[in-house]
Amino acid sequence: MRRYFFNHYILMLALLLTIGPASLLSAPVVLPREQATHFCQLLINDGNSVSPLSVHARRLMVPNDSLTAEQLFTAYLFQQDNWQMLRIFPHLADDGTVNWYAPADELTASLDTEHQKYIREVLPRLQQEIMAGHWETVDACIDRMIQYQCQFGSSDSRPQPQSTAIILIFLAFAALFIGSLLVVQRKKYWKLHISQ
Repeated sequence: MRRYFFNHYILMLALLLTIGPASLLSAPVVLPREQATHFCQLLINDGNSVSPLSVHARRLMVPNDSLTAEQLFTAYLFQQDNWQMLRIFPHLADDGTVNWYAPADELTASLDTEHQKYIREVLPRLQQEIMAGHWETVDACIDRMIQYQCQFGSSDSRPQPQSTAIILIFLAFAALFIGSLLVVQRKKYWKLHISQ
């Protein structure tokens, strides 16, 4: 019995250290189905290929009765700024190769300041609109991001090799977040049914 409590204590400690105590106190913002699906149309370079975020959402998340894989995935991304690892911003280099950048990456000097500013600021602005529930603005912002990818990416782009450690860390965070999200949902469910 002590070992059971010790293992749960270690799990909770790891959860607190990885996703932060504030995220356990506040419920994550879950995008409506339409906006979550729209956001997951964006392409991502995962180090092995370029594919829509929806592919990764369906691989990483298990939908439940009320939320789709895309809704769970976007809830995780916009909780605690987890989108900083997403390599969703393509840039066609002078030599014809397409490099993909995440907002937290060190951006190359060949990117002009306007593009650097866009890469750094678009997701924080999108997050603010999501938190405010401005869904038309959210859709417009996602449309501009898709347009950016079409304009600056290339259909024959080859992904640049990325560290598999970053991908593994992202997967670990995603798994921990989904566990905490399910706990929050289960508590809401029981409160609703017990109070009736």
